[in-house]
Amino acid sequence: MSSLATLFEPPDGATAEDLRGRLRALADLVARAPVPIAVAHDAECRFITANDALARLLHVPPDVNISMTPRVGERPLYHIQHDGRDMPPSELPMQYAIAHRTHVTNDIEIVRADGSVLYVQNDVEPLYDRRGDVCGCVSVCVDLTERKRVEDVLREADRRKDEFLATLSHELRNPLAPIRNAVELMRRAGRDPQIAERALAIMERQLHQLVRLTDDLLDISRITRNTIELRRDRIDLRAVLRSAIETIEPLSHAAGHELTANLPGDPLWVYGDFTRLAQAFVNLLNNAVKYTDRGGRIAVDASVEAGGAAVSLRDTGIGIDPAVLPRIFDMFVQIDPGSSRARSGLGIGLALTKRLVELHGGSIEAHSAGAGTGTTFVVRLPLVAAAEPREPIEDFPPPAASRCRVLVAEDIPDAAEMMRLMIECMGHEVRVAADGVEAVAIAETFNPHIALLDIGMPRMDGYEAARRIRLALGNHVMLVALTGWGQEDDQRQAFAAGFDRHLTKPAEPDVLEDLIASAVS
Repeated sequence: MSSLATLFEPPDGATAEDLRGRLRALADLVARAPVPIAVAHDAECRFITANDALARLLHVPPDVNISMTPRVGERPLYHIQHDGRDMPPSELPMQYAIAHRTHVTNDIEIVRADGSVLYVQNDVEPLYDRRGDVCGCVSVCVDLTERKRVEDVLREADRRKDEFLATLSHELRNPLAPIRNAVELMRRAGRDPQIAERALAIMERQLHQLVRLTDDLLDISRITRNTIELRRDRIDLRAVLRSAIETIEPLSHAAGHELTANLPGDPLWVYGDFTRLAQAFVNLLNNAVKYTDRGGRIAVDASVEAGGAAVSLRDTGIGIDPAVLPRIFDMFVQIDPGSSRARSGLGIGLALTKRLVELHGGSIEAHSAGAGTGTTFVVRLPLVAAAEPREPIEDFPPPAASRCRVLVAEDIPDAAEMMRLMIECMGHEVRVAADGVEAVAIAETFNPHIALLDIGMPRMDGYEAARRIRLALGNHVMLVALTGWGQEDDQRQAFAAGFDRHLTKPAEPDVLEDLIASAVS
């Protein structure tokens, strides 16, 4: 028999002093128990004591009466609620258990004197005297507050994920619809050059939108894994801002906005990645265009404040609810555009912008007085010393383009055919392989200057094909991984396999043309 069983089952010949000793031991056990415990000392629950754990949980002294129905002249020290509503005295857990002579288990909220809320699972057991009458009860509590907080966070994350997936589907369909219609229009219009030119322009714009969506998704993946890599150099922040403004000007002009820039006459030298900083400011300007009505104003101001660069981007747009401002840089959070404006975007642009700014040692903050008052974003970046003057570099005319032998390995027939046609239009000789095995065989006889290899091919993947081509041809061939896998791990794996360059699909035609030209030279 355990010591606890001996404590609760005294022998028949136990004296009153023995029983009192056992009660003191039991009281000490309850007082020091790490689990919150309350004891009602009467059948009306007028006097209830808390052990040390419960007193700490309630933020009350250990020797006070914690009854919710205390004696005359006393007041409750906290509130008990269910689903946010105060429970009437007859439904309070301890009072209900005594009144109905039953065990009670329920989930309740305890509102402490400072207004903070605890979420508690409560178990109550009535106590009986030797005549079988109820003389009190014992309540044991389990604090579920942290679990409830985590559940709420996970529930909100799940809601945002579902909303994000729905938005992603919508945003992908938006550019796909005009691309599909443009293809059908070109088919029906025959050889009408004007219609073909308009259709091609639409397809190119929408394709760029698809590429941007894909790039944003890849960047968000890098953010969550903290693997964004910066190519830093000493750069003039004014040039970054001019680049971002040039990118957004066509959209701003089409929307009828007045876009102004006030940049200082002296350089603002920062140590950063030109492309990534431009991306951050383009995201902010794109939001300003998207949420500002026709005729509105967008202003970009840059200055030196407290030894650093401060860039302010102000618009006269729809503004932001102050209640949303603390979450505006969270992933998948979107500004409510109102009933008169369509919701667009994935809700990742501001999160990406904040991370890019912070990676440069800077900060970003948003200000808005509410609906209809516009929004101001302020970006602060540390300044560095001015760049050393460099000797002017003499410009030489580019060499004439040479005909190049190009090997393309791609297992999707349409993609392979379009790549072949495009490269042939550039004036080069092309051979196409449908898998890695065929790519190696063609390379050994064709002796290409450059090989553009997909990675996920049947029979032999691009990594193994690259190794074998490198073994056969040495450094006389430039190997380029042209793949949909664009994470840093994919790039490292490609370089380890012997690739010279790694391009993510769809590659820009100008980039491919430059690569092919460099392979010949």
